[in-house]
Amino acid sequence: MNYTELRKRLLKAFIGFLTLTALVAIGSVLSREFGETQLKVLATTFSITAGSICAMACVAFIEREGKKSVGVVGILAAGVAVSLVIVGVWAEIDEDTFWETTTTFIVLSIALAHACLLSLPDMAEVYRWIQPASAILIGLLALQVVVAVWGEIEDENYYRMMAAVSVLVVLATLVVPICSRLGSGNDEGHPEHAPDIEVFHHLPEQLVLHRLSGAIF
Repeated sequence: MNYTELRKRLLKAFIGFLTLTALVAIGSVLSREFGETQLKVLATTFSITAGSICAMACVAFIEREGKKSVGVVGILAAGVAVSLVIVGVWAEIDEDTFWETTTTFIVLSIALAHACLLSLPDMAEVYRWIQPASAILIGLLALQVVVAVWGEIEDENYYRMMAAVSVLVVLATLVVPICSRLGSGNDEGHPEHAPDIEVFHHLPEQLVLHRLSGAIF
């Protein structure tokens, strides 16, 4: 499979459905009507747009890291999530099990896309542990959300713990790009001014001046 071509198609789909969403919103405002049909169209286009973003993150991870299993699972989860949302909206399904399943795939696709994005920056060895730690935190938060949805948990302490993990995920999301700017794996073992030092190795041992005319050498 050509993942570069897939990424381009997803990007085009993202732009197309984002434009369609804007047009529907503008049309609803100008016509002063925002009925059930307009709401369904907006939900459909927004779902496809969000699914395209998640899938693009997973495709970028495959291209960057070469790990197809995680990326493919993320792409499939995004596709299933979008499909379930569209079917549920247009068929007006009100079964709890259906929407719990839909929510599970939505959370899974977002979590995988998030983890894939944080794995993309090239970081120095001293900071690299942050990326797998971030993936673990994202997975833990996703698991907590899914358990809360299916178990209908009402325990306040459970949601306090979920909030604490959410703060750690946000912190990791901010720290990863900052640490990637502090140094990458490509910079290790190469001093900042190494290119300048290398230039001097090619200089001749003697410099000879020849008078051209007057004080010009």
